Order: sequence, then C-alpha cells, then structure tokens
Amino acid sequence: MKKTLAIILIVSFFMLIDNNTYANLLEQKLDESTLKELLNRGELIHLEEENGKLKNIDYAIIIDVPLDKVWQVITDFENYPDFIPGQKVCKIINKQGNEMIVESAVEFKFMGVGSTVSYTTKYILQKPELIIFDTKKNRETGRYKFIPIDEGKRVVLFRSKEVDRDNFTGVVKILINNKPEMEFSLYLSPLRINMKAIKERAERS
Repeated sequence: MKKTLAIILIVSFFMLIDNNTYANLLEQKLDESTLKELLNRGELIHLEEENGKLKNIDYAIIIDVPLDKVWQVITDFENYPDFIPGQKVCKIINKQGNEMIVESAVEFKFMGVGSTVSYTTKYILQKPELIIFDTKKNRETGRYKFIPIDEGKRVVLFRSKEVDRDNFTGVVKILINNKPEMEFSLYLSPLRINMKAIKERAERS
C-alpha cells in the first residue's frame, strides 16, 4: 500500500502533511504563484512510502539565477568533487549524443561510521529535465526538473530520487535494520547537502 507524505521545512521546524494533493510533485503542473508561496518559506520535500518503507523522495528549492546557469553546474559532472561534499570521484566514461555514462564514488558518514559508495550512472540530458538511470538495474531512478520563475530570472529545481537500499552494506546496513527510523535522515541529508551545494555554486557563478 502506497502512502504519500509532504514536508515543508520552515526555518528550524517541520510541518508534516499527509495529503495526496502533494503526490507526484514532478508530474504536477503547479503554477508559479503556488511554487513561490511554498518555496519562499523554505525547502519542499515530498516522501512516498510503500508497505511501511520509504520508496521515493522529491525535493525542491529555489535558485536565484536563470535556468541555464543551474543547468551548467549540474551537468559539469567532472567538477563535482570541487563543490559537492563527499564526492571523491566523478568521471565521464562515455558520451553519445545527449547521453552520458558517469562513474562516481561518494564518501559519507552515518553515526560516526564512514563508508564509500561507488556506482555508474547514465544521465539523459533533455533540457529542462535531466533523467538519471541506474546502469546496473537499467531503469530510471531519478531526475532533475527545472521550472523558470520570475520571468526566467530564477528557477525552481526539483530533484526526484528513488530510495536504493542496495547501496548500503556492512555496519551502515546493520544500523538501518536495527533503527529503521534513521533511514529518513540517511537518505535526506545527502540529498539536501547536494542540492544546497548546487545552489551555492550556481549563485556564485
């Protein structure tokens, strides 16, 4: 059974909403005023659960530069280690047309336990969307979506991500199994860090 939860982060506290009107945020055509009303208060996070487990996370943030600048930052894969915390390796190993195969290694810490995850991703560049494929599972596992606002001067950046428990092994996996309530933080924290790093890089440029 699927369940949807939406969270608006406002300053330092959570407002939790169990409301299907927020379901499938990336598929909805929210008007500009609605997006701005939501996001001017903070970050917008939408969670989807299935059978009591976290399945998908949607995250949205406003970036105060035009779409093209944000697109340049996000597609500058090989420079990710320069501005995304924990990104150790990011290398384009194949490029054909609007498709890129990128090899990555990311280091993270969870409750004091360090771990490095290596993976290969296919990106399909279909501006204003960047589609993300898991090359092992050969299916879409997420995407970025760009929505210009304020006559193109700013952009709402959406990031949709499928939860992949296969990425975590060893001690981290044991911790999650013993304390499943920590799973939300484990997946959300890196996502927020990456999106904020993209925002800072784009606005500095």
